[in-house]
Amino acid sequence: MATVVPVDAFASNTAPRAGNQSSRSINVPVPELSLALVFAVIGITISQIFGLAFGLPTSGSLAFTGVSYLVPLLIVVGTLLVAVLLRQVSRAAYFLAVIAAYGTVLIVHFNIKLWVWSINPMRWDAEYGKIDQMFQPLVDGARSFHNALPFAASAVDRLYLFAFLAMFACSIIVHSMRAFIVLREVVLASMIVHVLGGLSYLIAPALGPFITDAGVNALETKRQIFMLSAHHAALAGGPDWFVANGSEFLATGLAAMPSLHVASSAVFVYFAWAYERRLCWVYFPLFGFIMIEAVATRWHYLIDIVAGLGLTAVAIILVERVLRPWLASDARFIIPQRKLAKVKPLAD
Repeated sequence: MATVVPVDAFASNTAPRAGNQSSRSINVPVPELSLALVFAVIGITISQIFGLAFGLPTSGSLAFTGVSYLVPLLIVVGTLLVAVLLRQVSRAAYFLAVIAAYGTVLIVHFNIKLWVWSINPMRWDAEYGKIDQMFQPLVDGARSFHNALPFAASAVDRLYLFAFLAMFACSIIVHSMRAFIVLREVVLASMIVHVLGGLSYLIAPALGPFITDAGVNALETKRQIFMLSAHHAALAGGPDWFVANGSEFLATGLAAMPSLHVASSAVFVYFAWAYERRLCWVYFPLFGFIMIEAVATRWHYLIDIVAGLGLTAVAIILVERVLRPWLASDARFIIPQRKLAKVKPLAD
């Protein structure tokens, strides 16, 4: 049953009254920074155990994508600048901390994804492919849907990536303006998806169905060919390859299980549905397209999509059941003075 919960109610009972609250109060976002620190330690530990060089992004790391994966961080930077211009010190401090935390998580994530096959070389593509064969009409339907879209082929091919970036940007901007505690939940859930997703790659890895079955997206096929060549080079070069090329090819790791493209997008959809349902008029079609295109491009097996949604569910549960009390305790520092009421589904 949906229960109306004032956002101010998330604040601590000991929070100072509005008249006494300083607009310049700053509180350290401990959950975000702690998660980044723990994941960094895990990444460095894996690097040391397996003797794999830790790469940092360079100007050429993302050139093959046609768009920078740092775009999400640039969006956060833009929101930070707005907060500075509006003299919202606590919000500006939060965005600075999130840039550092989220950036750290992404760097560790892409390193682990690049190392996957040096840590666990057992491929599960054959097993996942059999599941696709059992549901072949779904795979064929995804291809047909892509081919039937009444847009220019180049526009459809680019939408797979840009749909995700659009949802990210919109979520950051809207939630930061409407209810900052919700923004923190979105950010934390997204970070958890990348942390758990990066570690999940190591369990039962797969390259992706494109290795034997070409997709219908010409742009993504070019990226797949490039990334597969980097994969073969890494296998042939061993640890020395990561020392020489790890930074340049940081974003070329191949790991289909689970689909984090779907998992991350599902985070934005969930919080839009819970707090800003008007966004769903745009989010639902984009999210549906992303799930279908993930299969049509042959980046992912059907089971990857299911696993990605399961990962999102875990991240949301952790945020809402474990981390929300922590966020609520320091909400007085970052929630606007005006009273906001949001609809939040709660279990009866």
